[in-house]
Amino acid sequence: MRHYDYILAGGGCAGLSLVYQLLESSLKEANILIIDPSEGEIPNKTWCYWSTESLPIHPEYARFSWKSFYLKDTQKKLSKSLDQLAYYHLNSHDFYAHVLGKIKAHPQVHFLKDEVQKVTSEADTVELETKSSGSYTCSWVFDSRVSIPVNSENLLQQVFIGLRIKSDTPLFDPERLGLMDFDTKASKDFDFVYTLPFSTQEALIEYTAYTTEALEEEQLLESLTAYIAKKYGSISYEIQFRESGKIPMTTRNLFSARASRHVPLGTAAGWTKPSTGYTFSLIQENCAHIVKQLEQGQAKTLSFPRKKRFIFYDNILLTIAHRWPKKLPGVFLNLFSSASPDLVFRFLAEKTSFREELRLLSGLRFGIFIKGLLRYGTH
Repeated sequence: MRHYDYILAGGGCAGLSLVYQLLESSLKEANILIIDPSEGEIPNKTWCYWSTESLPIHPEYARFSWKSFYLKDTQKKLSKSLDQLAYYHLNSHDFYAHVLGKIKAHPQVHFLKDEVQKVTSEADTVELETKSSGSYTCSWVFDSRVSIPVNSENLLQQVFIGLRIKSDTPLFDPERLGLMDFDTKASKDFDFVYTLPFSTQEALIEYTAYTTEALEEEQLLESLTAYIAKKYGSISYEIQFRESGKIPMTTRNLFSARASRHVPLGTAAGWTKPSTGYTFSLIQENCAHIVKQLEQGQAKTLSFPRKKRFIFYDNILLTIAHRWPKKLPGVFLNLFSSASPDLVFRFLAEKTSFREELRLLSGLRFGIFIKGLLRYGTH
């Protein structure tokens, strides 16, 4: 039975980010196995984050960023500068090319196209059984597979579809991204359109809904194309890229196993912000922490529990999303109009102090939050 230092159960964004950071560290000669049933298949995905500078894993040739943004509904448009921050975009194909290019220079990193079926931890060794390739052992297993909770039929999900289009005529302001446009086709869910303009003629336009229903991709596409027609009229455009997906919006546990050397990553580890779906930046931060602890030999626990007050804030927002979804546009417009973007984005990244949170929350209209508190539940 072959032994590895580290095995990754899942070779998506979180798994590859951890491998990348291992290869940047003093542990770069470790034997690593990446097991993924989709190995070799690159998904169409877009990852975004806000920061004072681009993250080290973000290749220079693939850096798009914006310094201002807007939110709008049918009656109001709120435009803001990001001041010291920038909002960065990274395409999955550029990310995979960059990380896999680095891995190629390290022959001790191996890939296996298979499915992990069982993980057993004993003392200082972990054994993994695969569907078709037998068993392997390792010192640590890092697992990004998500386990959806039982009785999850009422689980709120962020579902989305996006098209990168190139128009025959100038349509977009490449200096300003559309963070949320709530002027969408009538629906009972909270939904909005997100626009990342790369030039005056090219943009990624994405329709997003928070819903408990199983919406088909074609339903989402219909809402997106209706928005494009309403906003830009009868235009001719070429579709260059299409992505779709869904993100669980929950503060509940999405990882079924718990053992000292069986460590969750990514959404499985709770690194996805339940109320917004942002994950990429926290993946990089936590993977760096994991590698640092492994280097120092202090890896007694490699989990990073969230502060309880942020779980509380998320559950308030998720309660509103479940019960009064059409109140959420007002919540987000109120949030961004009452405080600086730096404070709001640090709050969304869970980097604020309690005093800063009190200052931020004091500027909000409390009615809907009191209703959410009175009907508070864990979502």
